[in-house]
Amino acid sequence: MTKRSKLWDLKAWHWISSAVCLIGMLLFAITGITLNHAGSIESQAQVTQVEAQVPDAILTQLVNTNQREQLPQSFATWYTRQTKQRLAANAQIQWSDFELYVAMPNAGSDRWFTVALDTGEFYQEATHRGLVAYFNDLHKGRNTGIWWSLFLDLFSIACIVFSLTGLLLLKRYAKGRKSTWPLVLAGLGIPALVLAIPAHAAQKSQLEVEIPRLTVAEYHPPYVAIWLADEQGKAVINLAHWYDTKMADREGEKWLKDLRLWWRRSGRSLSLPVDGVTGATRRPGTVTLDLSPFMTDIKALPNGNYSLNIEAARELGGRELVQIPIALPSDESITLTEQGKHELGTITLTMEPKL
Repeated sequence: MTKRSKLWDLKAWHWISSAVCLIGMLLFAITGITLNHAGSIESQAQVTQVEAQVPDAILTQLVNTNQREQLPQSFATWYTRQTKQRLAANAQIQWSDFELYVAMPNAGSDRWFTVALDTGEFYQEATHRGLVAYFNDLHKGRNTGIWWSLFLDLFSIACIVFSLTGLLLLKRYAKGRKSTWPLVLAGLGIPALVLAIPAHAAQKSQLEVEIPRLTVAEYHPPYVAIWLADEQGKAVINLAHWYDTKMADREGEKWLKDLRLWWRRSGRSLSLPVDGVTGATRRPGTVTLDLSPFMTDIKALPNGNYSLNIEAARELGGRELVQIPIALPSDESITLTEQGKHELGTITLTMEPKL
């Protein structure tokens, strides 16, 4: 093969890979911007609910099923007839003593339902967050299925071919163009420099608590208690109490007893309000709790297994407790996530104990 034909092959690989990458690179570049400014882009989520009663015969089959990873066909048929939707292939099925919870996340949307195993009450909520959220999830490969995952792998290979053949072409034509390699090095050095500057400042210990949006006739923001408990369940550090602090004569404190576990383990012995811990109720959305003021106390705890407890109770609503097991102290960064079912949404704990 002649030198000219080799060069032609190099160019061919470069332009073919660029053609394969073109649309994907545009998509990833645009969604990179939308992800980077996700907090500034407004989106009106569409939420739909379905309430129904599971027939007794189907409920009996559901309760007595031995295959906990899948649901009986009779229930699946009833579900499709009731909701006009099919059970998703990626359905995440969770059983408790009193409730069946099924999550069916998808790109840009989410669908979940619960069945009360004692009464047969069925409740489903589906949320569609719009096109921006859909393409953001495509960018992250979040809840997109095996075929999109395969596409991402092939797209990545095409990008590698495009980049390497471009580098080889630069090498071939760099002679006489003194700015070529400084620009190539700048492409590596500038991002590395930008990352190095905020690297330590960006680290932060925090807890993100999602309070889900519920469509009910009468909505009251939930009371929430957040505390750290040791292996015996004893509360060792109170992190937050969110309740109605503006009621006359501190009337809001009376309803803190609805946070039953927290009240038994810690609340009844506290003198409220607690400085730096007590705060007003939060509306639906994601609330970020800065853990930096508590890190000295957390790092001083004896070695052992602990649990971060988030308990929520809502007037005319339900009660929910989410627990995140955690081993302390830790010399490494920690990121843990748990998913609530109704009164609480996604809970994300980020800890930087070295700070």
